[in-house]
Amino acid sequence: MGKVPPQTHDLMLRGGFKYDAKKDKYFMKSEAEWDRQKRIDKGKKQYAVPASTIEEFHQEEEKMVDALLDRLKKKAEAEGKTVADGDGDDDEAAEVRPKKKKKAAAVEEGEEEPEDKAAKNAKKAKKKQVEEDEEDE
Repeated sequence: MGKVPPQTHDLMLRGGFKYDAKKDKYFMKSEAEWDRQKRIDKGKKQYAVPASTIEEFHQEEEKMVDALLDRLKKKAEAEGKTVADGDGDDDEAAEVRPKKKKKAAAVEEGEEEPEDKAAKNAKKAKKKQVEEDEEDE
């Protein structure tokens, strides 16, 4: 062991140092455990999922999402909103309305469809002229 007390030696090993018995020296090997944990905690606050393998990532992601949904449901219920029971995977049950185009919406409401831009601009100019005449009187 090195020239330091056993408590300090353990602290240095957790701090990312490696002890070389042949040279009787400590060498920096990796980052400290507490720095790594601080980065992981910061990432969790940003809803990141730390993992060393893909399988671990998928498992932790599911846990994180389930916990987040539970928390949000409780918050919504506390505010008095109704929360749907279910897992939210019902894509078929969700109603998707196709977006209407402006011209189709105007025809349905009974409005006339403008012929072209020139006619539209002419109507605007005429309306502006009428408003100016009314202000002059």
